[in-house]
Amino acid sequence: MNWKTFFTVMTLAASPANAALVANWGLDDLTGPIFDSTGNHVDGLPTGSPSHGMPGVQNGIYGAISINNAAGTSIEFGPTAVDEFFTIGTDNLNPVMNLGATGSFTAMGWMKPYPLGSTVQRNYRILSTGSAAGVDRGWGLSLRMNLTDGTNTSIRFTGFGIADNDSSAFNLDFQNWIHIAVTYNSGLITYFLNGNMLDSDVRAFENESANGRLVVGSRLGGNDADQMNGLLDGIRVYDQILTAEEIQQAAVESVSAVPEPTVALLGLAGIVPCFRRRRAR
Repeated sequence: MNWKTFFTVMTLAASPANAALVANWGLDDLTGPIFDSTGNHVDGLPTGSPSHGMPGVQNGIYGAISINNAAGTSIEFGPTAVDEFFTIGTDNLNPVMNLGATGSFTAMGWMKPYPLGSTVQRNYRILSTGSAAGVDRGWGLSLRMNLTDGTNTSIRFTGFGIADNDSSAFNLDFQNWIHIAVTYNSGLITYFLNGNMLDSDVRAFENESANGRLVVGSRLGGNDADQMNGLLDGIRVYDQILTAEEIQQAAVESVSAVPEPTVALLGLAGIVPCFRRRRAR
């Protein structure tokens, strides 16, 4: 095992709820499909022409999240209201779509939204399950854009065919990246902006039918009001709820390079050869 592989493995082992990380789209793909590094999902196939290789999240302070070792790129959707998204698979038999309405999970992602092109309200959709008009149920995570200047914006968790659930409102600065997340626990929805909790709602979604699909950047069969407009980076889904501190850590990891070895890791690295020598006797 080389050093890079070793430290990658150890970093993942130290990740919040690592055993529960069921999807991780870094969106560092430079062309074509998008890759889930957990290996739980097939590659996402593009519709339209999303722009790969765009600048990713940069070093800086984003609310409670501090990025010091930023790496990778992002993907651009839009900037006009066009159909650009990625569909994950040809059925609903995948870990994210099998997260149940009576279970718990956390969904999150980085985004740099572009201003509204008109006064029409839009959902800048990060991730969704289900399909058109809510007939196949499922859920979606998006930024709800209400006004062209970015004021009165909210995080929206939609139970398709059930209800749109919005966080308390906040104001956007279109020059900056933001990180949004929701935790879901058998109908309890809690919203996080830049690692800080906003508020909670109570509303359960319904599980997907066989026609549902997993989509990044839109909703399958949705209209232009459900298209992402801007940059996306570091999308993750865990199959349990994370604390605010764990969400902050996951947000950092999702857009950062493998860190330099720490004293603890170096100490553990020294143990590995010992075990190998002991086995060889």
